[in-house]
Amino acid sequence: MATIDLTMVEVLALKKLALISHALAMSLSDKRAAREQLALTSVVTDIVKRAESSSGAADE
Repeated sequence: MATIDLTMVEVLALKKLALISHALAMSLSDKRAAREQLALTSVVTDIVKRAESSSGAADE
């Protein structure tokens, strides 16, 4: 698996993106689009969790 180093500012930006993405998913009336948006939100949230747990993101 490839490694990507993220700064804390980038992690914070991803957190905000996840919040916005989730809000968008909740506002969509098209169930399929909402489900796809929630899937994308889940991926971004997972990336944030990985970045926060990695030693590189915690040190910066």
